[in-house]
Amino acid sequence: MQDEWKKVNPDGQLVKFTYSELADGKAFLTAQIAGNEVVCSVILPQPEHPFSREGVESHFDHGTNFGARPRSK
Repeated sequence: MQDEWKKVNPDGQLVKFTYSELADGKAFLTAQIAGNEVVCSVILPQPEHPFSREGVESHFDHGTNFGARPRSK
């Protein structure tokens, strides 16, 4: 299963989230602020079932700034 969606965070920034199930039963999660090169990722050895977008977003509740810098032109 794969899913990708965008959401505005509390700071007003657009964030793209992804969820991908890996072949070994793990899950790969990412979050990226629009216009930035930095992507924060997490591999979950035992993903939550059933999958929920809110569950994925909660793994990035610490913030989605990641020390990001704007994408070079």
